Amino acid sequence: MGNSAVAGESAMRTTTRIAALAIAAAATTGLTTFSAEALPRCRAPVEGFATATGILGAGSAKAREEARIRWRRTARNLYGPRYADFRNAQDRQWDCKKNAILLAKCVVVARPCRY
Repeated sequence: MGNSAVAGESAMRTTTRIAALAIAAAATTGLTTFSAEALPRCRAPVEGFATATGILGAGSAKAREEARIRWRRTARNLYGPRYADFRNAQDRQWDCKKNAILLAKCVVVARPCRY
């Protein structure tokens, strides 16, 4: 009875270890797949440019919005609709200036990304 009890106990430990390794491998593989799918796919930077008139910052706000619209249009034309969401864009850089009392100019450059 001594040898068979030890052999049974050893087999149980081995089975438990194999099951634990299988569960760990499955969990790791699942997490790796999820992480890879969650990473964005980004393209080369796209530019949007606009000018607008207005006082007390209204011209800048209009130019900024129009620059964003043109950025989306350019990204969609170059890379397709999945890349046209400005909220997913990375490395956004804005340059907005007033050229005169009423005229404002905005340029945005950002990398279009999709998830």
